[in-house]
Amino acid sequence: MANIRRAAVGDAEAIGLFQMRAWEQTYRGVVLDAFLDARAAQPGTGRWAERIRAGSRHVFVAESASGRLLGVASTTHTSEARDGLPALELSTLYVDQGSHGTGLASNLLHAAIGGDDAHLLVFSFNLRAQRFYAKHGFERIGRRQLDPGTGLDEERWIRRLPDSGKPTREPILYRYG
Repeated sequence: MANIRRAAVGDAEAIGLFQMRAWEQTYRGVVLDAFLDARAAQPGTGRWAERIRAGSRHVFVAESASGRLLGVASTTHTSEARDGLPALELSTLYVDQGSHGTGLASNLLHAAIGGDDAHLLVFSFNLRAQRFYAKHGFERIGRRQLDPGTGLDEERWIRRLPDSGKPTREPILYRYG
């Protein structure tokens, strides 16, 4: 069973370490080892703490009954849509490999963006993630662009849902399993 909740500043270290582990699981052998090794040396604890403290991102964590982190999702919200994109961006969605296929990613996605229109970037090589996002109503738009940090191609995906009395973004925190 997993619990999904809003992250607190005290979660920043665990989130930084989890992100590093997720990158290792997903990108080792795809991204240059030097890039991943540099991330491992600097897990981003301070950056996550500041994001949570400042409210620049809404961050959600999924954890096991014993408190082990199983997933992280974060969103960025601008005051208005720009460049034809919704104001809500899914900035982060990482789920531990051991939780793939359990429904946790879907529940974490729903906790983060609810029924709102949203956009995101996904690496072009990551077909598993693309299938997941397509299943949740996202579609690829535009051209590929180069991610400056990794040197990999990434693509913008967008989800526009039929208007049914928006806004619907209420964080839904729940247990599943």
